[in-house]
Amino acid sequence: MKTNLLFNPKQCLKERYQLQQQLGNNAGRQTWLAQDLQSGEQVTVKLLAFNPQMEWDEFKLFEREAAVLKQLNHPRIPQYQDYFSLDQKIGAGLCWFGLVQDYIPGKSLQQLLNEGKHFTESQVRSIAKQVLEILIYLHGLNSPVLHRDIKPSNLILGEDKQIYLVDFGAVQDSAAVEGVTFTVVGTSGYAPLEQFWGQAVPASDLYALGATLIHLLTGVPPADLPQRNLRIQFREQVSINSQLISWIEALTEPDLDLRLSCASQALDALETGRSICYPLESVYPPFFTRIKLKKSPHQLVIKFPGRKVFFCVCILVFAFKLILFFSLCLLFICIFMSTVLSGLSAIVNCLILIAGEGIPFLSTILSLSIFFISLYFAMQIPEKYSEITSEVRGFILPRFRSYYVSLDKNSFFVCNQLKFHLLLSEIQQVSPDSLKQAIYLKTKKRNYCLAHHLKPSEVNWLVYEIKDWLADC
Repeated sequence: MKTNLLFNPKQCLKERYQLQQQLGNNAGRQTWLAQDLQSGEQVTVKLLAFNPQMEWDEFKLFEREAAVLKQLNHPRIPQYQDYFSLDQKIGAGLCWFGLVQDYIPGKSLQQLLNEGKHFTESQVRSIAKQVLEILIYLHGLNSPVLHRDIKPSNLILGEDKQIYLVDFGAVQDSAAVEGVTFTVVGTSGYAPLEQFWGQAVPASDLYALGATLIHLLTGVPPADLPQRNLRIQFREQVSINSQLISWIEALTEPDLDLRLSCASQALDALETGRSICYPLESVYPPFFTRIKLKKSPHQLVIKFPGRKVFFCVCILVFAFKLILFFSLCLLFICIFMSTVLSGLSAIVNCLILIAGEGIPFLSTILSLSIFFISLYFAMQIPEKYSEITSEVRGFILPRFRSYYVSLDKNSFFVCNQLKFHLLLSEIQQVSPDSLKQAIYLKTKKRNYCLAHHLKPSEVNWLVYEIKDWLADC
């Protein structure tokens, strides 16, 4: 049925609302710009036809929208004016219901996108802030109100340069939540999964806001952007502050436990620039390992505990080696001093031999050989000492001292050993080393050792978890 023929400009409804221009028409629904003859103000009249083909939930939503709007009072939400029904004679045999609200002159963000407008970072920040202020009001009511359909077409940029939230046709209040049935509403790409499961919460509106901001920044509807593990991938398509990117990612996190939970928290993070803190989830490790691994979508932390019993044994072995080493050094010094004296004597004998005194040649050669051999071993003392101390630093101390590896969106570092500032995008490979029982992160320039002297089961487990986490970044 072509319902667009039922009402016409200049037609007067309820002897009060004179229709001026049709703003929308969709299957039993019409939206008109009208003039309120009593106040002289322009208003928006939304009309819904009640017919046998109509879903009953549509009428319930329309009634709920009117009931909720009647209770709202916010400067950037169109004010409720009236709710009425029309006689079937006026509606060509159908019963029509009307909802009257203030008219907001301006254009929707969707209209601006269709016209090719590109939104800057500062404009997106301003839009986000204004919408969050509206959501703080809605979610903070005694009976919290969820809009459930935030998207560019429902955000109006008024002539006063303010953002208005319109179309509460999908609205849900606490009374609706208490019912046994749910009306599934929302727009694909903007609504989170829990909303389609009938479990919308305040954070669901935050997800829709984040998806809307992604649309404004990229010019591409979020449903058309690539996804990985249900997360919208948009980082590569924008050139804006990384903090704002992380903030939007926190809004559009598919996991409710990791998503920003309330509008006031989101606004505070946006205005202060504070980093978003995600709860770290413990990951089940192999049996008998003492390594602890925790991760969130934006951080991975691996803690390697010290081994104190092993350390004590190693210290005893090291002490024995050190005592033996210095004893041998002392003995060697005595031998070395005697050989130095014999060497000097041999040199003198050599000179005398050259002078023709006839000193036996064989004894001179033997003395010189002992001297140079002793000198060679003396030169090996610093190298042997360095080898022993290196064993302490590289093998004993890492087992005694606990340390942790931390990776986030921008870099990774190893606490208590070395600290790296490396972009994760530079990492080419995560590889195990079976000989050293170690794990390396490989880049074009060098390899970074994250851990060594691990059990094979620990190596396999950590390599899998690190690769899995990097794949989600």
